[in-house]
Amino acid sequence: MAVTEPVGDYLLQAAGCDILTPWSFQAAIMNGTDPSPQDVTLEESLFNDHRVKVFLYNQQVTDSLTASLLALAEKDGIPVVGVYETMPTGYTYQSWMMAETNALERAVADGTSTTKL
Repeated sequence: MAVTEPVGDYLLQAAGCDILTPWSFQAAIMNGTDPSPQDVTLEESLFNDHRVKVFLYNQQVTDSLTASLLALAEKDGIPVVGVYETMPTGYTYQSWMMAETNALERAVADGTSTTKL
């Protein structure tokens, strides 16, 4: 799995997934700083080399780098799952977690992208 930041890491770990995005990349995005060029190149290679099955990104924090990774995932046929770091309106905690878990399941099983809950 590839991610923009650690928002979905606990979900992915609980599901037994390997997160291939380097922690330094995730931390930079989470902290609003630029990841190193080496980390960006590594992240892009995860898509280009088809080494990941799904790409999770934080829907609530996007920028030009996130947009370029979303476009790259789409180009390379990698399903995308948008996750939230704070509960979206209209959900209980349980329904929110189930929606994200179901979106991950659909991405892995069917290759279905879910960019909005």
